[in-house]
Amino acid sequence: MSLFFVGGETAFGAGTPAGTVISSRAFATYTSLAGTQTDTVYSAYVTFLVSQLAAVNVVLPSLTRNSGDGLNVDYTLTVLNSGNGTDKFTLTRISSKGWTTTAYHDINANGVLDAADSLAGPIAATDSLKADSSYKIIVRVAVPNNEALNGQRDSTTVNAVSQFDASKSAASILQTNVQSAVIDISSSLTVDNAAPTTTPITFTLSVTNSGLGTASNILVTNKLDARFSYVSSTNGGVHSAADSVRWTIAGLATGGSTSLSVTVSVQSSLLSGTIIPNGMAVSYDDGNYHRNKNSNIVNIGIGNIYTVSLAPDSISSSKEPDDSVKYYLTVKNTGNLKDVIELSAVSSQPLTWKFIRDVNNNHIIDGGDIPLTNTNAHAGVDVDSVAAGDSVHVFGLAILPMVQFDQTKDATTNIPVVDVAISVSPVASLQQPPGAELTYTISYLNKGHADIDTSFSVSARIPDSTRIVLGSVKLGASSVPDSAVVKNGSVIVKTGALKQSTSGTVEFKVKIK
Repeated sequence: MSLFFVGGETAFGAGTPAGTVISSRAFATYTSLAGTQTDTVYSAYVTFLVSQLAAVNVVLPSLTRNSGDGLNVDYTLTVLNSGNGTDKFTLTRISSKGWTTTAYHDINANGVLDAADSLAGPIAATDSLKADSSYKIIVRVAVPNNEALNGQRDSTTVNAVSQFDASKSAASILQTNVQSAVIDISSSLTVDNAAPTTTPITFTLSVTNSGLGTASNILVTNKLDARFSYVSSTNGGVHSAADSVRWTIAGLATGGSTSLSVTVSVQSSLLSGTIIPNGMAVSYDDGNYHRNKNSNIVNIGIGNIYTVSLAPDSISSSKEPDDSVKYYLTVKNTGNLKDVIELSAVSSQPLTWKFIRDVNNNHIIDGGDIPLTNTNAHAGVDVDSVAAGDSVHVFGLAILPMVQFDQTKDATTNIPVVDVAISVSPVASLQQPPGAELTYTISYLNKGHADIDTSFSVSARIPDSTRIVLGSVKLGASSVPDSAVVKNGSVIVKTGALKQSTSGTVEFKVKIK
Protein backbone atom coordinates (compact mmCIF):
# COMPACT_ATOMS: atom_id res chain seq x y z
CA MET A 1 0.00 0.00 0.00
CA SER A 2 1.24 3.54 -0.84
CA LEU A 3 0.22 6.85 0.81
CA PHE A 4 0.30 10.27 -1.01
CA PHE A 5 -0.19 13.95 0.13
CA VAL A 6 -1.62 16.34 -2.51
CA GLY A 7 -1.61 20.22 -2.24
CA GLY A 8 -0.87 23.51 -4.24
CA GLU A 9 1.06 26.94 -3.80
CA THR A 10 1.71 30.17 -5.84
CA ALA A 11 4.72 32.51 -4.98
CA PHE A 12 4.26 36.34 -4.33
CA GLY A 13 6.93 38.94 -3.52
CA ALA A 14 4.82 40.20 -0.60
CA GLY A 15 4.01 36.67 0.50
CA THR A 16 0.99 34.58 -0.38
CA PRO A 17 -1.90 36.94 -1.09
CA ALA A 18 -4.40 37.33 1.70
CA GLY A 19 -7.54 35.23 1.17
CA THR A 20 -5.74 32.49 -0.69
CA VAL A 21 -7.34 29.07 0.06
CA ILE A 22 -4.85 26.32 0.73
CA SER A 23 -6.31 22.77 0.76
CA SER A 24 -4.82 19.32 0.82
CA ARG A 25 -5.84 15.60 1.22
CA ALA A 26 -4.21 12.19 1.38
CA PHE A 27 -4.97 8.98 -0.55
CA ALA A 28 -3.83 5.40 -0.40
CA THR A 29 -3.60 2.66 -3.07
CA TYR A 30 -3.34 -1.00 -2.43
CA THR A 31 -3.44 -4.38 -4.23
CA SER A 32 -4.79 -7.69 -3.24
CA LEU A 33 -2.68 -10.48 -1.96
CA ALA A 34 -2.83 -12.01 -5.33
CA GLY A 35 -1.28 -8.89 -6.73
CA THR A 36 -4.31 -7.54 -8.45
CA GLN A 37 -4.93 -3.70 -7.95
CA THR A 38 -8.34 -3.25 -6.55
CA ASP A 39 -8.82 0.51 -5.44
CA THR A 40 -7.58 3.89 -4.25
CA VAL A 41 -8.76 5.27 -0.95
CA TYR A 42 -8.96 9.15 -0.39
CA SER A 43 -9.06 11.10 2.87
CA ALA A 44 -11.18 14.17 3.43
CA TYR A 45 -9.71 17.60 2.39
CA VAL A 46 -7.94 19.78 4.96
CA THR A 47 -8.43 23.50 4.08
CA PHE A 48 -7.22 26.87 5.49
CA LEU A 49 -7.35 30.50 4.41
CA VAL A 50 -4.19 32.78 4.20
CA SER A 51 -4.71 35.84 6.44
CA GLN A 52 -3.57 39.40 5.55
CA LEU A 53 -0.20 40.57 6.85
CA ALA A 54 0.52 44.33 6.66
CA ALA A 55 3.98 45.71 5.77
CA VAL A 56 5.21 49.01 4.28
CA ASN A 57 8.46 50.60 3.14
CA VAL A 58 9.30 54.23 2.27
CA VAL A 59 12.01 54.80 -0.31
CA LEU A 60 14.39 56.56 0.25
CA PRO A 61 14.74 56.21 4.02
CA SER A 62 16.68 59.50 4.25
CA LEU A 63 17.44 62.54 2.07
CA THR A 64 19.49 65.73 2.65
CA ARG A 65 19.34 69.02 0.74
CA ASN A 66 20.68 72.58 1.11
CA SER A 67 18.45 75.63 0.73
CA GLY A 68 18.31 79.35 1.32
CA ASP A 69 15.73 80.78 3.70
CA GLY A 70 12.29 81.69 2.38
CA LEU A 71 12.31 78.83 -0.16
CA ASN A 72 10.36 75.59 -0.67
CA VAL A 73 12.32 72.33 -0.74
CA ASP A 74 10.67 69.33 -2.46
CA TYR A 75 11.53 65.70 -1.67
CA THR A 76 10.31 62.77 -3.84
CA LEU A 77 9.46 59.54 -1.97
CA THR A 78 7.90 56.19 -2.85
CA VAL A 79 5.48 54.39 -0.50
CA LEU A 80 5.63 50.61 -1.16
CA ASN A 81 2.93 48.16 0.01
CA SER A 82 5.11 45.29 1.16
CA GLY A 83 2.18 43.42 2.74
CA ASN A 84 0.21 40.58 1.16
CA GLY A 85 -3.08 42.38 0.76
CA THR A 86 -4.62 45.62 -0.42
CA ASP A 87 -3.93 48.45 2.03
CA LYS A 88 -3.95 52.25 2.39
CA PHE A 89 -1.31 54.17 4.29
CA THR A 90 -1.85 57.28 6.40
CA LEU A 91 0.88 59.91 5.84
CA THR A 92 2.13 62.12 8.69
CA ARG A 93 4.98 64.65 8.85
CA ILE A 94 6.80 66.12 11.87
CA SER A 95 9.28 69.03 11.42
CA SER A 96 11.91 69.42 14.15
CA LYS A 97 11.73 73.22 13.64
CA GLY A 98 7.96 73.36 13.42
CA TRP A 99 8.11 74.41 9.76
CA THR A 100 5.15 73.92 7.43
CA THR A 101 5.26 70.65 5.47
CA THR A 102 2.81 69.36 2.84
CA ALA A 103 2.44 66.03 1.00
CA TYR A 104 1.20 65.75 -2.62
CA HIS A 105 0.55 62.82 -4.96
CA ASP A 106 3.15 62.78 -7.74
CA ILE A 107 0.52 61.90 -10.29
CA ASN A 108 2.78 61.39 -13.30
CA ALA A 109 5.68 60.07 -11.15
CA ASN A 110 8.17 62.52 -12.68
CA GLY A 111 9.57 63.74 -9.35
CA VAL A 112 8.40 67.34 -9.94
CA LEU A 113 5.50 69.10 -8.27
CA ASP A 114 3.51 69.90 -11.42
CA ALA A 115 0.46 72.09 -11.70
CA ALA A 116 -1.74 68.99 -11.78
CA ASP A 117 -0.20 67.75 -8.54
CA SER A 118 -0.78 71.11 -6.83
CA LEU A 119 -4.29 71.42 -8.22
CA ALA A 120 -5.20 68.01 -6.81
CA GLY A 121 -4.32 69.38 -3.39
CA PRO A 122 -2.50 68.00 -0.36
CA ILE A 123 -3.00 64.37 0.61
CA ALA A 124 -3.27 62.73 4.03
CA ALA A 125 -3.06 59.09 2.83
CA THR A 126 -2.22 57.04 -0.21
CA ASP A 127 -4.80 55.46 -2.47
CA SER A 128 -5.62 51.78 -1.90
CA LEU A 129 -2.58 49.83 -2.97
CA LYS A 130 -2.48 46.21 -3.97
CA ALA A 131 0.25 44.01 -2.62
CA ASP A 132 3.65 44.81 -4.14
CA SER A 133 2.39 48.11 -5.66
CA SER A 134 3.74 51.60 -4.93
CA TYR A 135 2.58 55.22 -4.66
CA LYS A 136 4.77 58.27 -5.52
CA ILE A 137 4.54 61.32 -3.26
CA ILE A 138 6.27 64.73 -3.04
CA VAL A 139 6.83 66.25 0.40
CA ARG A 140 7.34 70.03 0.37
CA VAL A 141 9.22 71.64 3.29
CA ALA A 142 8.69 75.42 3.49
CA VAL A 143 11.77 77.17 4.93
CA PRO A 144 10.70 80.44 6.66
CA ASN A 145 11.99 83.77 5.34
CA ASN A 146 14.48 84.52 8.12
CA GLU A 147 18.21 84.90 7.51
CA ALA A 148 18.79 84.12 11.19
CA LEU A 149 18.17 80.47 10.20
CA ASN A 150 21.49 80.49 8.35
CA GLY A 151 23.51 77.41 9.37
CA GLN A 152 20.55 75.63 11.00
CA ARG A 153 19.11 72.22 10.04
CA ASP A 154 15.54 70.93 10.07
CA SER A 155 14.78 67.21 10.23
CA THR A 156 11.31 66.31 8.98
CA THR A 157 10.13 62.76 9.67
CA VAL A 158 7.62 61.35 7.15
CA ASN A 159 5.66 58.33 8.45
CA ALA A 160 3.51 55.91 6.39
CA VAL A 161 1.18 53.93 8.69
CA SER A 162 -0.88 50.93 7.54
CA GLN A 163 -4.61 51.48 7.88
CA PHE A 164 -5.09 47.71 8.10
CA ASP A 165 -2.62 47.29 10.96
CA ALA A 166 -1.59 50.56 12.61
CA SER A 167 1.35 48.83 14.27
CA LYS A 168 3.02 48.56 10.89
CA SER A 169 4.75 51.72 9.63
CA ALA A 170 7.86 53.00 7.88
CA ALA A 171 9.58 56.40 7.91
CA SER A 172 11.92 58.63 5.91
CA ILE A 173 14.06 61.42 7.43
CA LEU A 174 14.30 64.61 5.32
CA GLN A 175 17.13 66.93 6.39
CA THR A 176 17.14 70.56 5.17
CA ASN A 177 20.29 72.66 5.73
CA VAL A 178 19.76 76.44 5.52
CA GLN A 179 22.48 78.39 3.69
CA SER A 180 21.65 82.11 3.43
CA ALA A 181 23.66 85.21 2.60
CA VAL A 182 23.95 87.42 5.70
CA ILE A 183 25.29 90.98 5.53
CA ASP A 184 25.11 92.78 8.85
CA ILE A 185 26.34 96.41 8.96
CA SER A 186 24.53 97.39 12.15
CA SER A 187 27.80 98.19 13.94
CA SER A 188 30.43 98.45 11.19
CA LEU A 189 30.37 102.19 10.36
CA THR A 190 33.24 104.19 11.90
CA VAL A 191 34.74 107.67 11.57
CA ASP A 192 38.35 108.73 12.03
CA ASN A 193 37.49 111.94 13.92
CA ALA A 194 34.22 112.23 15.82
CA ALA A 195 34.95 115.79 16.98
CA PRO A 196 36.24 117.70 13.94
CA THR A 197 37.08 121.40 13.80
CA THR A 198 38.31 122.33 10.33
CA THR A 199 39.92 119.25 8.77
CA PRO A 200 38.04 116.73 6.57
CA ILE A 201 36.84 113.49 8.16
CA THR A 202 36.54 109.95 6.74
CA PHE A 203 33.69 107.48 7.28
CA THR A 204 34.51 103.78 6.71
CA LEU A 205 32.00 100.92 6.33
CA SER A 206 33.00 97.25 6.52
CA VAL A 207 30.71 94.99 4.45
CA THR A 208 31.05 91.26 5.24
CA ASN A 209 28.96 88.24 4.18
CA SER A 210 28.94 86.05 7.29
CA GLY A 211 26.35 83.66 5.88
CA LEU A 212 26.70 80.36 3.98
CA GLY A 213 25.11 81.64 0.76
CA THR A 214 26.34 84.14 -1.84
CA ALA A 215 25.07 87.74 -1.73
CA SER A 216 24.66 89.38 -5.14
CA ASN A 217 23.73 92.77 -6.62
CA ILE A 218 25.00 94.61 -3.54
CA LEU A 219 24.33 98.35 -3.40
CA VAL A 220 25.67 100.59 -0.61
CA THR A 221 24.45 104.18 -0.32
CA ASN A 222 25.40 107.08 1.92
CA LYS A 223 23.01 110.04 1.94
CA LEU A 224 25.10 112.92 3.25
CA ASP A 225 23.85 115.59 5.62
CA ALA A 226 23.68 119.05 4.01
CA ARG A 227 26.44 120.20 6.37
CA PHE A 228 28.87 117.74 4.77
CA SER A 229 30.58 118.33 1.42
CA TYR A 230 31.89 115.40 -0.61
CA VAL A 231 35.68 115.23 -1.02
CA SER A 232 36.52 111.69 -2.19
CA SER A 233 35.65 107.99 -1.87
CA THR A 234 37.34 104.59 -2.25
CA ASN A 235 36.58 101.26 -3.97
CA GLY A 236 34.55 102.70 -6.82
CA GLY A 237 32.35 105.04 -4.82
CA VAL A 238 30.36 107.33 -7.12
CA HIS A 239 29.27 110.82 -6.08
CA SER A 240 25.89 110.31 -7.72
CA ALA A 241 24.26 113.48 -6.36
CA ALA A 242 25.16 116.48 -4.23
CA ASP A 243 24.13 114.59 -1.10
CA SER A 244 24.67 110.96 -2.09
CA VAL A 245 27.49 108.44 -2.63
CA ARG A 246 26.88 104.97 -4.08
CA TRP A 247 28.95 101.77 -4.29
CA THR A 248 28.01 98.75 -6.47
CA ILE A 249 29.41 95.27 -5.69
CA ALA A 250 28.63 92.35 -7.99
CA GLY A 251 28.68 89.75 -5.22
CA LEU A 252 30.23 88.47 -2.01
CA ALA A 253 30.74 84.75 -1.43
CA THR A 254 30.53 83.33 2.07
CA GLY A 255 33.19 84.96 4.23
CA GLY A 256 33.82 87.69 1.63
CA SER A 257 34.44 91.23 2.85
CA THR A 258 35.17 94.71 1.50
CA SER A 259 35.80 98.14 3.02
CA LEU A 260 34.28 101.36 1.67
CA SER A 261 35.28 104.91 2.66
CA VAL A 262 34.05 108.42 1.96
CA THR A 263 35.83 111.62 2.96
CA VAL A 264 33.84 114.81 3.56
CA SER A 265 34.55 118.32 4.72
CA VAL A 266 32.41 119.88 7.44
CA GLN A 267 30.58 123.16 6.94
CA SER A 268 32.45 126.01 8.58
CA SER A 269 31.00 128.35 11.22
CA LEU A 270 28.96 125.60 12.88
CA LEU A 271 28.48 126.18 16.59
CA SER A 272 30.53 124.13 19.00
CA GLY A 273 28.70 120.99 20.09
CA THR A 274 26.59 120.81 16.92
CA ILE A 275 25.68 117.14 16.31
CA ILE A 276 25.60 115.78 12.74
CA PRO A 277 24.48 112.16 12.26
CA ASN A 278 25.59 109.91 9.42
CA GLY A 279 24.54 106.40 8.42
CA MET A 280 24.76 104.11 5.40
CA ALA A 281 22.39 101.57 3.86
CA VAL A 282 22.97 98.30 1.98
CA SER A 283 20.67 96.23 -0.21
CA TYR A 284 21.45 92.84 -1.75
CA ASP A 285 19.93 89.71 -3.26
CA ASP A 286 19.83 86.46 -1.29
CA GLY A 287 18.39 83.79 -3.54
CA ASN A 288 14.81 84.83 -4.34
CA TYR A 289 14.82 87.68 -1.78
CA HIS A 290 16.04 91.27 -1.91
CA ARG A 291 17.13 92.47 1.52
CA ASN A 292 17.67 95.98 2.90
CA LYS A 293 19.82 96.82 5.92
CA ASN A 294 20.90 100.00 7.70
CA SER A 295 24.20 100.66 9.42
CA ASN A 296 24.69 102.09 12.86
CA ILE A 297 24.46 105.89 13.16
CA VAL A 298 27.72 107.74 13.81
CA ASN A 299 27.26 111.16 15.42
CA ILE A 300 29.78 113.91 14.74
CA GLY A 301 30.14 116.56 17.45
CA ILE A 302 31.67 119.82 16.22
CA GLY A 303 34.66 120.76 18.37
CA ASN A 304 35.64 124.13 19.85
CA ILE A 305 37.25 126.53 17.39
CA TYR A 306 38.88 129.63 18.86
CA THR A 307 39.77 132.06 16.06
CA VAL A 308 39.56 135.82 15.60
CA SER A 309 40.14 138.22 12.74
CA LEU A 310 41.24 141.85 12.94
CA ALA A 311 40.54 144.14 9.96
CA PRO A 312 41.65 147.81 10.06
CA ASP A 313 40.15 150.40 7.73
CA SER A 314 43.71 151.20 6.65
CA ILE A 315 47.14 149.81 7.37
CA SER A 316 49.19 153.02 7.26
CA SER A 317 48.86 156.70 8.05
CA SER A 318 51.17 159.73 8.05
CA LYS A 319 51.23 162.12 11.02
CA GLU A 320 53.43 164.66 12.73
CA PRO A 321 55.13 163.92 16.07
CA ASP A 322 52.79 164.19 19.08
CA ASP A 323 49.78 163.65 16.83
CA SER A 324 47.46 160.67 17.29
CA VAL A 325 46.69 158.18 14.54
CA LYS A 326 43.19 156.73 14.56
CA TYR A 327 42.47 153.33 13.06
CA TYR A 328 38.99 151.85 12.85
CA LEU A 329 39.24 148.15 13.60
CA THR A 330 36.67 145.41 12.99
CA VAL A 331 37.25 142.61 15.48
CA LYS A 332 35.35 139.45 14.50
CA ASN A 333 34.94 136.20 16.43
CA THR A 334 35.54 133.70 13.63
CA GLY A 335 35.39 130.75 16.04
CA ASN A 336 32.30 128.70 16.76
CA LEU A 337 31.48 129.65 20.35
CA LYS A 338 31.19 132.78 22.45
CA ASP A 339 34.59 134.14 23.46
CA VAL A 340 36.28 137.03 25.28
CA ILE A 341 38.75 138.59 22.83
CA GLU A 342 41.93 140.18 24.14
CA LEU A 343 43.35 143.10 22.16
CA SER A 344 46.90 144.41 22.45
CA ALA A 345 49.39 146.25 20.24
CA VAL A 346 53.10 146.06 19.65
CA SER A 347 54.94 148.69 17.59
CA SER A 348 58.31 148.98 15.94
CA GLN A 349 58.35 152.60 17.18
CA PRO A 350 57.75 153.86 20.72
CA LEU A 351 54.03 154.49 20.19
CA THR A 352 51.38 154.60 22.89
CA TRP A 353 48.20 152.68 22.01
CA LYS A 354 44.70 153.16 23.32
CA PHE A 355 41.58 151.20 22.32
CA ILE A 356 37.98 152.50 22.46
CA ARG A 357 34.89 150.48 21.55
CA ASP A 358 32.54 152.14 19.06
CA VAL A 359 29.35 151.23 20.92
CA ASN A 360 26.91 152.74 18.41
CA ASN A 361 29.01 151.79 15.36
CA ASN A 362 28.89 155.32 13.93
CA HIS A 363 32.63 155.49 13.19
CA ILE A 364 32.90 158.56 15.45
CA ILE A 365 34.39 158.73 18.92
CA ASP A 366 31.61 160.18 21.07
CA GLY A 367 30.40 160.15 24.66
CA GLY A 368 28.81 156.72 24.43
CA ASP A 369 31.99 154.95 23.41
CA ILE A 370 33.85 152.93 26.04
CA PRO A 371 37.63 152.76 26.55
CA LEU A 372 38.71 149.12 26.77
CA THR A 373 40.51 147.92 29.87
CA ASN A 374 42.06 144.70 31.11
CA THR A 375 39.51 143.13 33.47
CA ASN A 376 40.82 139.56 33.71
CA ALA A 377 44.58 139.97 34.16
CA HIS A 378 45.26 138.39 30.80
CA ALA A 379 47.40 140.03 28.18
CA GLY A 380 45.71 142.94 26.46
CA VAL A 381 42.46 144.79 26.97
CA ASP A 382 39.11 142.99 26.75
CA VAL A 383 36.85 143.47 23.75
CA ASP A 384 34.02 141.91 25.77
CA SER A 385 32.35 138.55 25.20
CA VAL A 386 31.63 138.23 21.49
CA ALA A 387 29.22 135.61 20.11
CA ALA A 388 30.44 133.25 17.37
CA GLY A 389 30.35 135.03 14.02
CA ASP A 390 29.70 138.46 15.55
CA SER A 391 31.91 141.54 15.24
CA VAL A 392 32.67 144.61 17.34
CA HIS A 393 34.22 147.86 16.15
CA VAL A 394 37.11 149.40 17.99
CA PHE A 395 39.07 152.62 17.56
CA GLY A 396 42.82 152.10 17.82
CA LEU A 397 44.59 155.33 18.77
CA ALA A 398 48.37 155.46 18.33
CA ILE A 399 50.03 158.56 19.83
CA LEU A 400 53.30 159.51 18.16
CA PRO A 401 56.00 160.60 20.63
CA MET A 402 57.96 163.85 20.43
CA VAL A 403 61.13 162.48 18.81
CA GLN A 404 63.48 163.68 16.08
CA PHE A 405 62.23 162.25 12.76
CA ASP A 406 63.55 162.72 9.26
CA GLN A 407 63.07 166.45 8.49
CA THR A 408 62.15 165.81 4.87
CA LYS A 409 59.38 163.35 5.54
CA ASP A 410 56.60 162.97 8.02
CA ALA A 411 56.55 159.78 10.10
CA THR A 412 54.72 156.86 8.44
CA THR A 413 53.29 154.18 10.74
CA ASN A 414 52.69 150.61 9.55
CA ILE A 415 51.02 148.19 11.98
CA PRO A 416 51.18 144.43 12.27
CA VAL A 417 47.88 142.49 12.16
CA VAL A 418 47.91 139.23 14.13
CA ASP A 419 45.42 136.34 13.96
CA VAL A 420 45.35 134.02 16.97
CA ALA A 421 43.44 130.73 17.24
CA ILE A 422 43.32 128.10 19.99
CA SER A 423 42.03 124.53 19.73
CA VAL A 424 41.78 121.66 22.19
CA SER A 425 41.90 117.89 21.76
CA PRO A 426 39.89 115.90 22.72
CA VAL A 427 37.10 118.36 22.08
CA ALA A 428 36.16 120.26 25.20
CA SER A 429 32.44 120.16 24.44
CA LEU A 430 32.42 116.39 24.94
CA GLN A 431 32.42 114.96 28.45
CA GLN A 432 35.84 114.08 29.84
CA PRO A 433 36.51 112.22 33.13
CA PRO A 434 38.83 113.39 35.92
CA GLY A 435 42.41 112.55 35.02
CA ALA A 436 41.81 113.02 31.29
CA GLU A 437 44.61 114.81 29.45
CA LEU A 438 43.77 117.73 27.13
CA THR A 439 46.12 119.26 24.56
CA TYR A 440 45.76 122.98 23.75
CA THR A 441 47.29 124.34 20.55
CA ILE A 442 47.61 128.11 19.94
CA SER A 443 48.22 129.17 16.33
CA TYR A 444 49.30 132.71 15.40
CA LEU A 445 50.00 134.61 12.17
CA ASN A 446 51.28 138.13 11.48
CA LYS A 447 49.34 139.10 8.37
CA GLY A 448 49.97 142.83 8.72
CA HIS A 449 52.49 145.13 7.05
CA ALA A 450 54.98 145.48 9.87
CA ASP A 451 57.33 143.20 11.75
CA ILE A 452 56.97 142.66 15.48
CA ASP A 453 60.09 143.05 17.54
CA THR A 454 61.25 140.70 20.27
CA SER A 455 58.37 141.72 22.56
CA PHE A 456 55.84 139.34 20.89
CA SER A 457 54.42 136.74 23.27
CA VAL A 458 51.56 134.24 23.32
CA SER A 459 49.60 133.50 26.47
CA ALA A 460 46.67 131.42 27.62
CA ARG A 461 45.18 130.92 31.05
CA ILE A 462 45.33 127.40 32.46
CA PRO A 463 41.65 126.35 32.64
CA ASP A 464 40.03 126.06 36.06
CA SER A 465 39.87 122.54 37.58
CA THR A 466 42.97 121.49 35.59
CA ARG A 467 46.71 121.41 36.20
CA ILE A 468 49.55 121.83 33.74
CA VAL A 469 51.35 118.68 32.60
CA LEU A 470 54.97 119.34 33.44
CA GLY A 471 57.30 119.46 30.46
CA SER A 472 54.42 119.70 27.96
CA VAL A 473 54.90 123.30 26.76
CA LYS A 474 56.28 123.57 23.23
CA LEU A 475 57.09 126.48 20.95
CA GLY A 476 56.71 124.90 17.55
CA ALA A 477 58.49 121.55 17.87
CA SER A 478 60.80 122.71 20.67
CA SER A 479 60.13 122.15 24.36
CA VAL A 480 60.12 125.19 26.65
CA PRO A 481 61.13 124.94 30.34
CA ASP A 482 58.14 125.18 32.68
CA SER A 483 59.90 127.73 34.87
CA ALA A 484 60.14 130.14 31.96
CA VAL A 485 56.53 130.02 30.79
CA VAL A 486 54.12 128.92 33.57
CA LYS A 487 53.30 131.95 35.71
CA ASN A 488 50.33 132.94 37.89
CA GLY A 489 48.00 130.29 36.45
CA SER A 490 48.84 131.13 32.83
CA VAL A 491 51.12 129.85 30.09
CA ILE A 492 53.08 132.80 28.67
CA VAL A 493 55.55 132.07 25.88
CA LYS A 494 57.79 134.79 24.48
CA THR A 495 58.28 133.91 20.84
CA GLY A 496 60.68 136.71 19.96
CA ALA A 497 60.34 138.65 16.72
CA LEU A 498 57.41 137.93 14.42
CA LYS A 499 57.99 139.11 10.91
CA GLN A 500 55.29 139.84 8.38
CA SER A 501 53.53 136.69 7.05
CA THR A 502 55.20 134.60 9.75
CA SER A 503 53.21 132.03 11.74
CA GLY A 504 53.83 129.62 14.59
CA THR A 505 52.27 127.45 17.29
CA VAL A 506 52.41 127.05 21.05
CA GLU A 507 51.23 123.81 22.62
CA PHE A 508 50.63 122.77 26.22
CA LYS A 509 48.83 119.95 28.01
CA VAL A 510 46.67 119.89 31.11
CA LYS A 511 45.00 117.18 33.20
CA ILE A 512 41.53 117.43 34.66
CA LYS A 513 41.73 117.34 38.46
